[in-house]
Amino acid sequence: MKNYNARLATRITAGVDARLRQLALVRRQRINRTLDDLLDRALPSTEELTSRLARLGDEDGEAADGRR
Repeated sequence: MKNYNARLATRITAGVDARLRQLALVRRQRINRTLDDLLDRALPSTEELTSRLARLGDEDGEAADGRR
């Protein structure tokens, strides 16, 4: 899998930002490590995403063939 070395550009609410910083402080971790851990737990696995994408591709193929 390709590793991306780029910042995630997003805006989060002030409340979420404060809670993220507090969690990082409690865990004694850098914010990027804390955020990485949280996203890793929240997002589907690579295998699950691969499976979902394959099903999505199958559905698109069926729609193009008129079999949907």
